[in-house]
Amino acid sequence: MKGKFLLSVVALLLPVSMMGQTAKPAAAPDFSRYEAFGGFAYSSANQVKGSSALLGFNLGADAKLKKWFGGTVDFGQYQASSGVAKPTVTTFLAGPEVYIPADNLTGFFHVMFGGAHTGGVGAQPDISFAYAVGGGFEYAVSSRWAVRASGDGIVSSFVLDPTNQGFSAHSRVNPRATFGVAYHF
Repeated sequence: MKGKFLLSVVALLLPVSMMGQTAKPAAAPDFSRYEAFGGFAYSSANQVKGSSALLGFNLGADAKLKKWFGGTVDFGQYQASSGVAKPTVTTFLAGPEVYIPADNLTGFFHVMFGGAHTGGVGAQPDISFAYAVGGGFEYAVSSRWAVRASGDGIVSSFVLDPTNQGFSAHSRVNPRATFGVAYHF
């Protein structure tokens, strides 16, 4: 009788101990970790006389560490389409980004640091430290594609007085708006 009871207990507990030895598959993240975006951009060069509207493009990439936090890299090229001066501005910025995810709409806020280069107007120096504070929204049209709108203020300093060499404060905030598409992978 004792032998049958022990055999019954082992038969009942054996499947339980075997369940603990099976490996469970790793759960996939419920968000896309990487994103590439590009689009049409408007910026201004408030410190360059005779030009205010600069049109161009904006390209970038995001890497998400968490669903709500990651980093972004941003490249922009802008030029004047009319006016006496024909300035160009190139920006390269990178920094942290905070996301506010919802169903199909995701908001984001970023602070980026980097540099800006201006050409076509004789500004000295023509390279400046730059930073941008801004954000935007992204609307998912499918699991991979989204429509994106963003805006920020890019702070840089260019001087049109070649004898000054940029040693005085001539910082300006140049607004930028970008409309484009994003691809998640």
